[in-house]
Amino acid sequence: MVAFGGLQPVASTGDAGFALQNGTPTIITWTAPNDGQLHRVQLFIMEDVTLALTGGQCTLHVVLPDGSAYVINVCASGAALGAHANSGGQPLYLVQPGSTVYVAQSSAVTAGAATVWAEFWAS
Repeated sequence: MVAFGGLQPVASTGDAGFALQNGTPTIITWTAPNDGQLHRVQLFIMEDVTLALTGGQCTLHVVLPDGSAYVINVCASGAALGAHANSGGQPLYLVQPGSTVYVAQSSAVTAGAATVWAEFWAS
């Protein structure tokens, strides 16, 4: 399947999703080809909080074409019950060739429960 701008799915949590943890694991990752070309990547992410969270912030990490690190919050810490879309929207990023893009849980869940579903679409 190919979408707008030649984007295609390159990584996914799958339909089981990822249960947030009392830790700071990486949730999903993708590495751009190291071919000297800029690459586009887009994150789609949803969170379903089934028991109000303490902690549980998730962040997207990308390397911009000039080598600068860029980090944006995509799931808020302390989220209330219910479904939540990416708090940063679904922007499209240009990334440096050979760089790794990932979503990580940046604060541990010390109370509550939530599942995150995520996909990277890229070119």
